[in-house]
Amino acid sequence: MFNAIIRNTPGTILTPKDYQYLYYLTAESTPLREDCGALCGRACCQPGRDNDLGIYLFPGEEVMFNHRESWLIWEAQDPIEQLFPASWPTPVYFVRCTGSCPRKARPLACRFFPLTPHLQRDGNLWLIYETLDTPYGCPLITDNLPLQNTFIKTVAAAWQVMLQDTRIRDFVEEESRYREVQAIPLHIIEASE
Repeated sequence: MFNAIIRNTPGTILTPKDYQYLYYLTAESTPLREDCGALCGRACCQPGRDNDLGIYLFPGEEVMFNHRESWLIWEAQDPIEQLFPASWPTPVYFVRCTGSCPRKARPLACRFFPLTPHLQRDGNLWLIYETLDTPYGCPLITDNLPLQNTFIKTVAAAWQVMLQDTRIRDFVEEESRYREVQAIPLHIIEASE
């Protein structure tokens, strides 16, 4: 299991250089050796039946885009209305993929899926399968397919950087406490040695 205690300095935020590093770090990493989208018809890369499926960018991540990408539809939203922590800036950006993206340009949330961070109260970081309800079943989660060790380790390294940003840490802590209060079962992902 990836098990690191993450500490951060209040007021720390990620810089554009930090995001450039995170994009570099995660550029080649994928959950499986083969294209996992072939298992589900690229369900998580589609805008959905009602054109409403997408992901939120992390605070500051928008610097990695020019907002004119033909493969993304952008929406600026109020973070409070979307239940993000009070520390998140206005606006937050919700992006929807039109179905085909340049892989090296995809947002971090796409690069990390199906993993998400869970912070224990003592600061220990666990990587778990995403617990959000989606209108599709991800075979990586539902079939418990083994993920590449390099992917798990890369995502863990990226989250060590991400959690230095107090706004992102606030979000991860809120999500983690919510899972605990709701008694949502966690599937902890471990990298084998």
